[in-house]
Amino acid sequence: MIIEGIAVSGLGEGSYFMSMGHYRKEIKKKLKFDAYQGTLNLKVKKKDRDLLKKLGSIEIKGYKTKDKMFYGAKCYKARVQNISGAIIMPGLNKHGKDIIEFIAPVHLKSKLKIKDGDRVTINII
Repeated sequence: MIIEGIAVSGLGEGSYFMSMGHYRKEIKKKLKFDAYQGTLNLKVKKKDRDLLKKLGSIEIKGYKTKDKMFYGAKCYKARVQNISGAIIMPGLNKHGKDIIEFIAPVHLKSKLKIKDGDRVTINII
């Protein structure tokens, strides 16, 4: 399956969550890579986002501290150009329904010279 999206700026929260020890361990264990501490945000067609939900996902578990609940996420192994990573769909989404996030072992925007507004193709593995 192929999804096309337009690169957009995020809310700045991807780096926070991707730096948390629990999520880093879960991603390493289940997706087999150390995620860069940030996400590539892509605006996609709602129908493509809905199709993803019908695929089998890899579950990243949430956890609870004394004061706060941190939700889990669903991941779908994928590739942008020659870089393997995953689409990650947090259980609590503050983006609109037309935004997906991509995680990888590298900073994709700088590695692939992606700018906001660029069209990006994701190949679901």
